[in-house]
Amino acid sequence: MDNVIPLFPLKLVVFPNSKYPLHIFEPRYKNMLEFCLMNDKGFGIVAQVGKEMSNIGCYVKISSVLKKYENGTYDIIVEGISRFSIDKIEIHDNGYFVAKVYEYGDTDPTGDIVLIQEVKIKFEAVLKKINFVPDDPFWDNFIKTDTKSFKIAEKSGLTLTEQQELLLIQDENSRLNFLKKHFIKLEDRISKNLAGKLLIMNDGFVN
Repeated sequence: MDNVIPLFPLKLVVFPNSKYPLHIFEPRYKNMLEFCLMNDKGFGIVAQVGKEMSNIGCYVKISSVLKKYENGTYDIIVEGISRFSIDKIEIHDNGYFVAKVYEYGDTDPTGDIVLIQEVKIKFEAVLKKINFVPDDPFWDNFIKTDTKSFKIAEKSGLTLTEQQELLLIQDENSRLNFLKKHFIKLEDRISKNLAGKLLIMNDGFVN
Protein backbone atom coordinates (compact mmCIF):
# COMPACT_ATOMS: atom_id res chain seq x y z
CA MET A 1 0.00 0.00 0.00
CA ASP A 2 1.30 3.45 -0.93
CA ASN A 3 1.52 6.26 1.61
CA VAL A 4 -0.91 8.34 -0.47
CA ILE A 5 -4.00 6.60 -1.86
CA PRO A 6 -7.31 7.50 -3.52
CA LEU A 7 -10.16 7.47 -1.02
CA PHE A 8 -13.73 6.24 -1.56
CA PRO A 9 -16.15 7.10 1.29
CA LEU A 10 -19.17 4.78 1.38
CA LYS A 11 -21.83 3.59 3.79
CA LEU A 12 -19.88 0.36 3.82
CA VAL A 13 -17.15 -1.41 5.77
CA VAL A 14 -14.86 -3.78 3.90
CA PHE A 15 -12.77 -6.21 5.94
CA PRO A 16 -9.26 -7.47 5.12
CA ASN A 17 -9.31 -10.61 2.93
CA SER A 18 -12.97 -10.08 1.99
CA LYS A 19 -14.46 -9.43 -1.45
CA TYR A 20 -17.27 -7.01 -2.22
CA PRO A 21 -19.12 -5.93 -5.39
CA LEU A 22 -19.25 -2.22 -6.21
CA HIS A 23 -21.15 -0.23 -8.81
CA ILE A 24 -19.10 2.85 -9.76
CA PHE A 25 -21.21 5.52 -11.43
CA GLU A 26 -20.28 8.95 -10.04
CA PRO A 27 -17.96 10.80 -12.48
CA ARG A 28 -15.20 11.56 -9.97
CA TYR A 29 -15.05 7.95 -8.83
CA LYS A 30 -15.08 6.71 -12.41
CA ASN A 31 -11.99 8.88 -12.83
CA MET A 32 -10.52 7.36 -9.69
CA LEU A 33 -11.18 3.85 -10.95
CA GLU A 34 -9.65 4.59 -14.36
CA PHE A 35 -6.51 5.83 -12.59
CA CYS A 36 -6.34 2.69 -10.44
CA LEU A 37 -6.85 0.35 -13.40
CA MET A 38 -4.31 2.15 -15.56
CA ASN A 39 -1.64 2.14 -12.84
CA ASP A 40 -2.48 -1.18 -11.18
CA LYS A 41 -3.28 0.64 -7.93
CA GLY A 42 -5.82 0.09 -5.19
CA PHE A 43 -7.83 2.60 -3.19
CA GLY A 44 -9.13 3.06 0.32
CA ILE A 45 -12.72 2.47 1.39
CA VAL A 46 -13.78 4.38 4.49
CA ALA A 47 -17.19 4.14 6.12
CA GLN A 48 -19.48 7.12 6.42
CA VAL A 49 -21.29 6.67 9.73
CA GLY A 50 -23.93 9.38 9.88
CA LYS A 51 -22.23 12.56 8.69
CA GLU A 52 -18.80 11.47 9.87
CA MET A 53 -16.09 9.87 7.75
CA SER A 54 -14.24 7.18 9.68
CA ASN A 55 -10.53 7.62 10.30
CA ILE A 56 -9.77 3.90 9.87
CA GLY A 57 -10.50 2.19 6.56
CA CYS A 58 -9.52 -0.77 4.40
CA TYR A 59 -7.24 -0.61 1.39
CA VAL A 60 -8.71 -2.63 -1.49
CA LYS A 61 -7.46 -3.88 -4.84
CA ILE A 62 -9.67 -4.39 -7.88
CA SER A 63 -10.13 -8.15 -8.05
CA SER A 64 -12.11 -8.15 -11.29
CA VAL A 65 -14.05 -5.87 -13.64
CA LEU A 66 -17.42 -7.51 -14.17
CA LYS A 67 -18.73 -5.00 -16.69
CA LYS A 68 -17.97 -1.60 -18.17
CA TYR A 69 -21.01 0.23 -19.52
CA GLU A 70 -21.05 2.58 -22.50
CA ASN A 71 -21.39 5.60 -20.19
CA GLY A 72 -18.21 4.62 -18.31
CA THR A 73 -19.98 3.12 -15.33
CA TYR A 74 -18.34 0.01 -13.84
CA ASP A 75 -19.38 -3.11 -11.99
CA ILE A 76 -16.34 -4.41 -10.13
CA ILE A 77 -15.27 -6.75 -7.34
CA VAL A 78 -12.78 -5.40 -4.81
CA GLU A 79 -10.72 -7.39 -2.33
CA GLY A 80 -9.78 -6.05 1.09
CA ILE A 81 -6.01 -6.06 1.62
CA SER A 82 -5.14 -4.22 4.83
CA ARG A 83 -6.34 -1.54 7.20
CA PHE A 84 -5.04 2.01 7.30
CA SER A 85 -5.26 5.14 9.43
CA ILE A 86 -5.86 8.49 7.75
CA ASP A 87 -3.36 11.25 8.46
CA LYS A 88 -4.44 13.91 5.96
CA ILE A 89 -7.12 14.25 3.26
CA GLU A 90 -6.96 16.39 0.12
CA ILE A 91 -9.03 16.67 -3.05
CA HIS A 92 -7.52 15.45 -6.30
CA ASP A 93 -7.78 17.60 -9.45
CA ASN A 94 -10.32 15.07 -10.79
CA GLY A 95 -12.59 15.61 -7.81
CA TYR A 96 -12.05 12.50 -5.69
CA PHE A 97 -10.35 12.40 -2.29
CA VAL A 98 -6.76 11.34 -1.75
CA ALA A 99 -5.32 10.64 1.68
CA LYS A 100 -1.97 10.28 3.34
CA VAL A 101 -2.27 7.05 5.30
CA TYR A 102 -0.42 4.74 7.64
CA GLU A 103 -0.68 0.99 8.14
CA TYR A 104 -3.11 0.01 10.91
CA GLY A 105 -2.29 -3.56 11.85
CA ASP A 106 -2.87 -5.91 14.76
CA THR A 107 -0.99 -5.80 18.03
CA ASP A 108 -1.85 -9.50 18.38
CA PRO A 109 -3.16 -11.30 15.26
CA THR A 110 -3.28 -14.79 16.80
CA GLY A 111 -6.67 -16.19 17.76
CA ASP A 112 -7.20 -18.70 20.55
CA ILE A 113 -8.20 -22.07 19.06
CA VAL A 114 -10.88 -22.73 21.68
CA LEU A 115 -12.37 -19.25 21.29
CA ILE A 116 -12.42 -19.60 17.49
CA GLN A 117 -14.39 -22.83 17.83
CA GLU A 118 -16.84 -21.27 20.32
CA VAL A 119 -17.53 -18.36 17.97
CA LYS A 120 -17.91 -20.71 14.99
CA ILE A 121 -20.47 -22.83 16.89
CA LYS A 122 -22.51 -19.76 17.86
CA PHE A 123 -22.26 -18.44 14.30
CA GLU A 124 -23.53 -21.73 12.87
CA ALA A 125 -26.36 -21.80 15.43
CA VAL A 126 -27.55 -18.39 14.24
CA LEU A 127 -27.34 -19.42 10.59
CA LYS A 128 -29.30 -22.59 11.31
CA LYS A 129 -31.99 -20.57 13.05
CA ILE A 130 -32.63 -18.53 9.90
CA ASN A 131 -32.10 -21.45 7.49
CA PHE A 132 -29.16 -19.73 5.83
CA VAL A 133 -26.33 -21.87 4.46
CA PRO A 134 -23.15 -20.13 3.22
CA ASP A 135 -21.65 -21.52 0.03
CA ASP A 136 -18.70 -23.92 0.28
CA PRO A 137 -16.20 -21.21 -0.77
CA PHE A 138 -17.09 -19.29 2.39
CA TRP A 139 -15.94 -22.14 4.62
CA ASP A 140 -12.93 -22.85 2.38
CA ASN A 141 -11.81 -19.25 2.80
CA PHE A 142 -12.56 -19.39 6.52
CA ILE A 143 -10.11 -22.28 6.88
CA LYS A 144 -7.43 -20.53 4.83
CA THR A 145 -7.55 -17.10 6.47
CA ASP A 146 -5.58 -16.21 9.59
CA THR A 147 -8.10 -13.62 10.78
CA LYS A 148 -11.16 -15.82 11.35
CA SER A 149 -13.01 -12.92 12.97
CA PHE A 150 -13.10 -10.83 9.81
CA LYS A 151 -14.33 -13.77 7.72
CA ILE A 152 -17.16 -14.57 10.13
CA ALA A 153 -18.03 -10.87 10.35
CA GLU A 154 -18.91 -10.86 6.63
CA LYS A 155 -22.15 -12.78 7.32
CA SER A 156 -22.83 -11.87 10.93
CA GLY A 157 -25.62 -9.32 10.58
CA LEU A 158 -23.56 -6.50 12.06
CA THR A 159 -24.81 -2.96 11.63
CA LEU A 160 -22.55 -0.44 9.90
CA THR A 161 -21.53 1.00 13.27
CA GLU A 162 -20.75 -2.47 14.65
CA GLN A 163 -18.74 -3.36 11.53
CA GLN A 164 -16.65 -0.23 11.99
CA GLU A 165 -16.14 -0.97 15.68
CA LEU A 166 -14.84 -4.41 14.74
CA LEU A 167 -12.53 -2.98 12.07
CA LEU A 168 -10.92 -0.75 14.71
CA ILE A 169 -10.03 -3.62 17.07
CA GLN A 170 -6.35 -4.57 16.77
CA ASP A 171 -6.47 -7.92 18.57
CA GLU A 172 -7.92 -11.12 17.08
CA ASN A 173 -9.19 -12.51 20.40
CA SER A 174 -10.90 -9.22 21.21
CA ARG A 175 -12.63 -9.31 17.82
CA LEU A 176 -13.72 -12.91 18.43
CA ASN A 177 -15.16 -11.98 21.83
CA PHE A 178 -16.95 -9.03 20.20
CA LEU A 179 -18.60 -11.45 17.76
CA LYS A 180 -19.40 -13.98 20.49
CA LYS A 181 -21.37 -11.35 22.43
CA HIS A 182 -23.01 -10.19 19.21
CA PHE A 183 -24.30 -13.67 18.37
CA ILE A 184 -25.82 -14.07 21.83
CA LYS A 185 -27.79 -10.84 21.30
CA LEU A 186 -28.60 -11.71 17.70
CA GLU A 187 -30.15 -15.05 18.63
CA ASP A 188 -32.61 -13.23 20.86
CA ARG A 189 -33.43 -10.69 18.13
CA ILE A 190 -34.04 -13.44 15.60
CA SER A 191 -36.36 -15.17 18.04
CA LYS A 192 -38.47 -12.03 18.25
CA ASN A 193 -38.47 -10.81 14.66
CA LEU A 194 -36.81 -11.08 11.25
CA ALA A 195 -34.46 -8.11 11.69
CA GLY A 196 -31.40 -10.26 12.29
CA LYS A 197 -32.18 -12.52 9.36
CA LEU A 198 -32.55 -9.57 7.01
CA LEU A 199 -29.23 -8.12 8.15
CA ILE A 200 -27.42 -11.36 7.40
CA MET A 201 -29.20 -12.01 4.11
CA ASN A 202 -28.45 -8.48 2.91
CA ASP A 203 -24.72 -8.61 3.67
CA GLY A 204 -23.20 -8.16 0.22
CA PHE A 205 -19.85 -9.84 0.63
CA VAL A 206 -18.71 -12.32 -1.99
CA ASN A 207 -17.80 -15.73 -0.57
